[in-house]
Amino acid sequence: MYDPSPQRGPQTPGEKLFVRLLVMGLVCFLLVELAQDFTPVKLSVLFFFLFWCPLLVLHEAGHALMAAGLGWSVEQIVIGMGEPLKQFKLGAVDVEWRMLPIEGFVRCRPKNLELSRLKNALVYFAGPGIQIAFAGLILLALGPEQLLQRSNEIRLIAVQALAAASFVSGVINLIPFSAETPDRKIVNDGLGILLALFTPKEQYLAQMRAMLAEPHEQQR
Repeated sequence: MYDPSPQRGPQTPGEKLFVRLLVMGLVCFLLVELAQDFTPVKLSVLFFFLFWCPLLVLHEAGHALMAAGLGWSVEQIVIGMGEPLKQFKLGAVDVEWRMLPIEGFVRCRPKNLELSRLKNALVYFAGPGIQIAFAGLILLALGPEQLLQRSNEIRLIAVQALAAASFVSGVINLIPFSAETPDRKIVNDGLGILLALFTPKEQYLAQMRAMLAEPHEQQR
């Protein structure tokens, strides 16, 4: 997304402890639920959440690859929110891994205004688009009957959960919405696509010129 506000995340020792306890509580609840009257199909919920993090990496990679392919400058990829845990270089791109791998963003910007509306919309779409395409590839590989059938085979359950998580996450990201912060409004990919295509011309061009003028503008 363009112009994301700083992601504060849990900073104080009390906040970090609360987040850890919350995560541990959810994990314990899930394990207890799995242990009661266990059947292999219950693992689908566990697999769904386990795949969320690698699919987030796929999502942000989609944004970055599309931006680079369109000739934009890709400066940073951030996976997660909150306190940074690890930083490294991937070529010329700074990559940062944060404490809670729930969402992320890519910092990139255009180099000129040529076809900027279309390119802008494509960069927004690339994240959810690559997830939906990945789910489609799994569907083509297995076929609808096998992918949608009820099974006790753990491998198949894992693949079904992977396809479901990828498709659901992609679709959710295409549903337009925004979040208000004390500093600004953050838009998701779906709303970003609409704004890129339908923002009044003068307002849109002013935003893009400002982005070109500020080399460290963040984009999601």
